[in-house]
Amino acid sequence: MEYLFLNLLLLPLVWMIFLGLSFFARLQLSERFLSESVKFLAMIMSLMSLLLSAMVVMNGFEPLVLDYADWIHVGEYDFKIRFIIDFLGVTYALLSSLLIGIIFRFSRNYLHKEEGYFRFIFLLSTLLFALQVISFGRALDIIFFGWELVGTTSVLLISYFYTNSQPVRHSFRAIVSYRFCDMGILAAAAWAHHYMHTTDFNEMSRLLHDPHLHTAGHGGQIALFFVGLFIVWASLAKSGQLPFSSWLPAAMEGPTPSSAIFYGALSIHLGPFLLLRFYDYFHHFPLLLWIIGLIGALSALYATAVGRTRSDAKTMLAYATISQVGIIWVEIALGFTHFAIFHMVAHASLRTWQFLRSSSLIQDFFENPVVHQHETIQRNLSVEKMVSKNLRKKIFLHALHGFHLDYFTQRSLDGLSWPMRAYISFEKKWMNLNNSIATSIFKKR
Repeated sequence: MEYLFLNLLLLPLVWMIFLGLSFFARLQLSERFLSESVKFLAMIMSLMSLLLSAMVVMNGFEPLVLDYADWIHVGEYDFKIRFIIDFLGVTYALLSSLLIGIIFRFSRNYLHKEEGYFRFIFLLSTLLFALQVISFGRALDIIFFGWELVGTTSVLLISYFYTNSQPVRHSFRAIVSYRFCDMGILAAAAWAHHYMHTTDFNEMSRLLHDPHLHTAGHGGQIALFFVGLFIVWASLAKSGQLPFSSWLPAAMEGPTPSSAIFYGALSIHLGPFLLLRFYDYFHHFPLLLWIIGLIGALSALYATAVGRTRSDAKTMLAYATISQVGIIWVEIALGFTHFAIFHMVAHASLRTWQFLRSSSLIQDFFENPVVHQHETIQRNLSVEKMVSKNLRKKIFLHALHGFHLDYFTQRSLDGLSWPMRAYISFEKKWMNLNNSIATSIFKKR
């Protein structure tokens, strides 16, 4: 099992390194070679993931814990490379391999003869490696490494058409949201190292039962509570949950395959995945589960209301995804962890198909056997009909403006980008001053 896991982890890493070296060596890899290679890579990884999943099932769902060489060793403290092979990890790894394989195959026609095809393949290969690291990582430090790779590839694919200004602006909004919430993982790791001397989520959950850990000298329950709160904070942006929901519909500027795999399937579910990893830790703090459930419920209601006011297919799917992920958060808060895993797999598979078919929506409509017939499709009773008409109008009027969440997000971005704008303005003035001085000296001569 360990040998199969190492191959599953190293295969995309070797392929990624090969693509990087070929770029710096200025090797012109043909589109056909890239397409066939990634198709073969996805097939092999899917088979290995399936075999690893079967081994976990035959082992009675007993997790296999793996420890490798120390990265840092100072006195009695050591920082090991730690992995775990369990049901949650192999499920997400198998889902990642299968769906990315589908995206590779779809992109062969969708991005045929695109100038950035090599860049797309490289970024998606990096995503595949990062998801394997996150799936099997057993410590916050390891998960953070893969977490950052996913965020970087996401931002670069949002700005895939970088010659247009709009995708670049939206990628900037995404990276600000990512970085703001990524501080949650760093804060959780720092506090866990300080108070528990480990970031291994298995050991963290076990140490909560240690009576010596709850003394005032170790920070007490409040410090341990904040470790879990930082984990919840870190999960917000990737999941598109409130108040970090407005960047996700803007991320639809990227190619449809990347929108499908990131914001319909895999990246969007990393938030619930992280919550499931630390569910045993949250179980000791019921208030954290209440916070998770409240955020998920509010995000689901917000995305449902706003999504019904949007007219383009990809934006509607983006809000529908936020809504479903919010429901998964509620399921985790209620303790339905196995159902949440099933919901993640089913939802990711459905959204991938819907995003890939979004560009063919009109064709699908006319191919519907009900169209051109004298048959009316009646809508079922929805929750909105239980609300009075006046209140419904007010809700949807605010929903048209996204409940003004974009306004506050834009103001925050303007505040964060102020130092950059000030520096650019200063640089322009400095260059103009230098040019004027140089011109006056040249005239005197």
